[in-house]
Amino acid sequence: MTLKEALGLNRGEMVALIGAGGKTTTLYSLAHELWEQGEKVLVTTTTKIFKPAKPHVHRLFLAQDLEALLRELGKIENPVVVGVGQGMDDSGKLLGLSPEWFNTLKRKGMMDSILIEADGAASRPLKIPAEHEPVIPEGCDLTVWVMGIKVLGRPLTTDWVHRAERGAALLGVELGAPVTEDVILNLVRNPAGCLRGIPPKSRKLALINQADSPEEVRQASALGHALLQLGLERVVITSYLGTDAVKEVIAK
Repeated sequence: MTLKEALGLNRGEMVALIGAGGKTTTLYSLAHELWEQGEKVLVTTTTKIFKPAKPHVHRLFLAQDLEALLRELGKIENPVVVGVGQGMDDSGKLLGLSPEWFNTLKRKGMMDSILIEADGAASRPLKIPAEHEPVIPEGCDLTVWVMGIKVLGRPLTTDWVHRAERGAALLGVELGAPVTEDVILNLVRNPAGCLRGIPPKSRKLALINQADSPEEVRQASALGHALLQLGLERVVITSYLGTDAVKEVIAK
């Protein structure tokens, strides 16, 4: 099964990835898959990402003006993956587009898919967002919350959880307490937790990544069935170690 099929993605939709534990890998894997299917794909961020380069993207634009960007995008033929940002910071990261640009980009219909990394996670498998995070455009059709199953059973510390102190405070538990299935579910339930900031009209999915062994697939599947009870449309379980990333899809 392809990622597009697993996510239930339709042509022309805008997708935001939030959370931790595999957002960037999922972003580029999905972009490459859509390109192979003949699509014209835009890859960008509303925060910061490492500068996209080949083979992840075929073209990269640094755009200060939306109208100029639209003109350039209109000249490019399918299939292609185009990376877009508003500039580079001092560390070499690509600066994200203004959220106000996205409705126009979608409405103009020049791209078959728009994929957005809308969150940063410092390479941890789980993230609790700060009050200013994530940055998801209002017109986003699909929001995919990503986590890594390898955090299960690990301590709630900064080694494993981005903004661990915030998570401990939200749940009223001690820093360093085990990250159990109940802890993850409570972080999803909490209005200030893992699913905060998702636009009301956006479909919500979970992608549980790093399920690299049969036991991790089993753990992810159990968690996925519980997550379905919390308002998520479906749960996709993945591992990017082999050729077939999708291990299981759990839907209502």
